[in-house]
Amino acid sequence: MKPVLCHGDLWSTNMLWKQNGEDVSVAALIDFQTAHMGCPAIDLVRLFSSCLSGKDRREHWEELVEEFYSYVKEEVGDMEMPYNLEQLKESYRRFMPIGGFIMVVTLGPFFNVLGKTEDEEQRKKGLDIVNEKTECLLEDMLYFHERNEKIKRGVLVA
Repeated sequence: MKPVLCHGDLWSTNMLWKQNGEDVSVAALIDFQTAHMGCPAIDLVRLFSSCLSGKDRREHWEELVEEFYSYVKEEVGDMEMPYNLEQLKESYRRFMPIGGFIMVVTLGPFFNVLGKTEDEEQRKKGLDIVNEKTECLLEDMLYFHERNEKIKRGVLVA
């Protein structure tokens, strides 16, 4: 894969949204101090891990990677694509353990805030969401780490 411009810290808190009636769209991305030339899977793992439930991320990550790829392909137009779809999917699988780790660390403050929430129902709902996301990330980090190790040892072919 050829390196491309990556945000480097693309997650829900670095996205500003605008609402127009029923439509919601990204108004701006912020916080570019870690922008770099690299692999776009870095941004995708962080984005999907922060914005989706664990269940939704697991069920839809490939579909979302395909959608992202189609957007990039449209923007590139007649120029050469820096990677193909399978390279992008494989890089997502390879980056998931470290990207998931980065996101698990960011979830800690949510537990702190939710613990101080006075509304019991809201606290329980919030904790359920953060717990589900954390458990799925930890399970998936281990799954993809073990998968990637098997590939490195030649036990599994990517």
